[in-house]
Amino acid sequence: MVERGTENPCVGGSTPPLGTNKEKNSKQKVFIAVDIGGTKTEVAIGEERVEKFKVIPTPAEFENFLSSLFLLIERVGKGKKIKAIGISAPGPLDPVKGLIFPSPNLKWKEAKIKEVLEKRFTLPVFLENDANLAGLGECFQGAGKGADSVFYITVSTGIGGAFILQGKIYQGASFDAGEIGHTVVLDNGPRCNCGRKGCLEALSSGTAIAKRAKRGLKRYPHSLIWQLVENRKELVDAQVVVKAVRAGDEFACKIWEESCRFLALGVANMISLLNPQKVIIGGGISKAGEILFRPLRKMVKEIGWKRAVRYCRIEKAKLRNPAIVGALVYAKSKLSSS
Repeated sequence: MVERGTENPCVGGSTPPLGTNKEKNSKQKVFIAVDIGGTKTEVAIGEERVEKFKVIPTPAEFENFLSSLFLLIERVGKGKKIKAIGISAPGPLDPVKGLIFPSPNLKWKEAKIKEVLEKRFTLPVFLENDANLAGLGECFQGAGKGADSVFYITVSTGIGGAFILQGKIYQGASFDAGEIGHTVVLDNGPRCNCGRKGCLEALSSGTAIAKRAKRGLKRYPHSLIWQLVENRKELVDAQVVVKAVRAGDEFACKIWEESCRFLALGVANMISLLNPQKVIIGGGISKAGEILFRPLRKMVKEIGWKRAVRYCRIEKAKLRNPAIVGALVYAKSKLSSS
């Protein structure tokens, strides 16, 4: 059993390193992966493939989060020889200093997660943006396997992106490479969470789709959306819109076509700029399947740079949680190169 320190874990209490009890011969050398989300956090163990995982809610306060995370890491890592910990978190963040900065999803104040976890478990800790690690995971075990250059896009509550080149994350000068969600696709468009107007995230994310549906519903009193939410407009979300699109609802199809058009602009621009072999799309909105991918591919062909588009395949992500797989791969890679 892994013993916990007697000090308060929120103020730097220590614990013996994971996997240092006497049963060394039975211990498999593996990595811990942590995927921090706005509402839930997943912790998994494995080398490049996930062996087991646990999920907990993500508390609003960083100190409370640490208490829960410490216990979960100890539980998942029990009886194993842990080499390192890889952490996936929403940006903005600094992977070198190991800091997570405040964002719409996580309002923690400059969370020093790398420092705290390294002190607690005496293990190397590697932090990266969740979209980057999701892209890395898809390249190693998902839809991007075998491709040298992949642009990964997650379309969910927000929109994130990552450029994976020859199996490595391209981070950029300020660790902000791949942020397709904050490329402007409509001059003076709707206000984005980042403060600017016309960002792709403000036009094609799940949040944006739901906002447009709620705003326009009054003009469509016979829309199926009303029936799906039992006349409670506050229950409208992107998945409700998708259901209405599948049924051929005029209003829902109008919103969906607009969202696909803006997403196609963003994708076409990335294909022209980076010339990747594949664009892989994940996140909640990708689960719509061909009602998303069929019009998206068609629109990208129409508006994109022809030669670059012809050499690029647009595919749906395959993994259940690519960020967890990416965190395992990233921890292993960083440890071997450090």
